[in-house]
Amino acid sequence: MGPMLEGKTAIITGAGRGIGAAAARLFAAEGARVVINDLDGDPLDRVVADIHAAGGQAAPVVGDVSDPATTAALIGTAVDTWGGIDILVNNAGFTWDGVLHNMSDDQWQTILDVHLTSAFRLIRAATPHMRETAKAEIETTGTAQARKIVSVSSTSGTRGNFGQANYAAAKAGLVGLTKTMAKEWG
Repeated sequence: MGPMLEGKTAIITGAGRGIGAAAARLFAAEGARVVINDLDGDPLDRVVADIHAAGGQAAPVVGDVSDPATTAALIGTAVDTWGGIDILVNNAGFTWDGVLHNMSDDQWQTILDVHLTSAFRLIRAATPHMRETAKAEIETTGTAQARKIVSVSSTSGTRGNFGQANYAAAKAGLVGLTKTMAKEWG
């Protein structure tokens, strides 16, 4: 049996460090071609170099996931470079803490945009390359290749956390978004 993700194309946001970087390296080691994103080019370049050195395939997209142009670049890179999208990992994120009564509108909106709105945009943009492709496969072969969307949340989204009203709301929203998408696509 070969690598688990051989021939699959994955988009992973927030892949310059932490969970995203680890996922990118693991996916590539398991045979996936990865389109990886981060706001910071230097750590992203190091992850790409690690993947290439290990014999994997990776394409970087530097940009802010809350910018619709980054969504278009991620989808376009996956489709133009490797012909489609099999896996989407919504991982990008950070915290900008502050107690609720002192939290600015900018703190609130920035965290929602990075964690939740960007995931919504990516899921929506990936639809024709995942769902419609699967439908066509079913029509021609009777079965579809497995495709997945993974949205990284947090216990803050289910339990709350002091000073993280913005982050907790975004992560709870991400859970609801993902569950709704699963029902609609299921």
